[in-house]
Amino acid sequence: MPIFFVLLILFSALSFAQAPAPTGEVIEEIIAQVNDRIIVLSEYRTSLNALRQDLTQQQLPAAEFETQFRERSKDILRELIDQQLLAQKASELGIDVEGQVIRRLDEIRQQMNLPSMEALEQAANTQGLNYEDFKQNLRDNFLTQQVINREVGSRVLVAPAEISAYYEEHKQELERKDGFSIQLILVSTDGKPEEELPALRQKAEEALEKVRKGENFADLARQYSDDATKENGGNAGFFEKGMMAPEIESAVEGLERNGISDIIQTRFGHMIVKLLERSAAGIPPMSEVEGRIHEQLYLQKVQPALRVYLTTLRQESFISVKTGYVDTGKAPEQASVETP
Repeated sequence: MPIFFVLLILFSALSFAQAPAPTGEVIEEIIAQVNDRIIVLSEYRTSLNALRQDLTQQQLPAAEFETQFRERSKDILRELIDQQLLAQKASELGIDVEGQVIRRLDEIRQQMNLPSMEALEQAANTQGLNYEDFKQNLRDNFLTQQVINREVGSRVLVAPAEISAYYEEHKQELERKDGFSIQLILVSTDGKPEEELPALRQKAEEALEKVRKGENFADLARQYSDDATKENGGNAGFFEKGMMAPEIESAVEGLERNGISDIIQTRFGHMIVKLLERSAAGIPPMSEVEGRIHEQLYLQKVQPALRVYLTTLRQESFISVKTGYVDTGKAPEQASVETP
């Protein structure tokens, strides 16, 4: 995935602090200026670390990891400049995202089971992360998303005829097997001492009660689940019939779409399942996949449109890059301005 597309994805975790620099090394070295804002070396290193973590999570072979890191790291400075340009445009347009920042911070607080925003700030400092810098990163990303939606996304249209044509051309790719798409909450009992089991059962019952009262399943998964899917709101994806454990499949079989199971006792712990979609084998009718096709075609169009828009912003801006660093997104008509 191109790094600039990461601008479309909001920060979803708190622990991305950079490693401390060796003693005596200057980390706040200015490496670029974008109009009246600067980009410093520590920001650049943080982005490199984020890229490295992203590739590590993909568990790539060593050679492929190195190749992807080498290629994608070339665009790191370009993306930092792009983000500055978009954040500045948001300010020019008078976009306010403070409410979104507060809500996101509170979501993170809940995910970490912290009692207050002050406790969240303390946790950030404990992890070596400057809390104000983290808030600014959230703010910039929300501003970036708003500008992209308003200035680029709103102008990208996908015609019904395009969706129909894609459906006809890709029917075989859309063919699916009999199965289920689910979300889950897992309260793990695996390896837990006997005396903790009643409290874990109570935790699962509390989560189920909140789900049944209509609270957001994804939010509750982030708060209660011990499964790796918690960061994705409990979305476990698609399972072919016969792939799930018998006790889980039996519970899912009895659910309607968006139905919630009772607590399922599994070998890993107490599980609650939400049925998102049940699919029969074969090629689905277009009405069932129209939204997915629209999203795919939209993304195919919005990425180049965003690049064109960013080129326009660059042509209207003053951008200075320190010698030794490369801005791969430099506008064709824009003269290179390098500083020693």
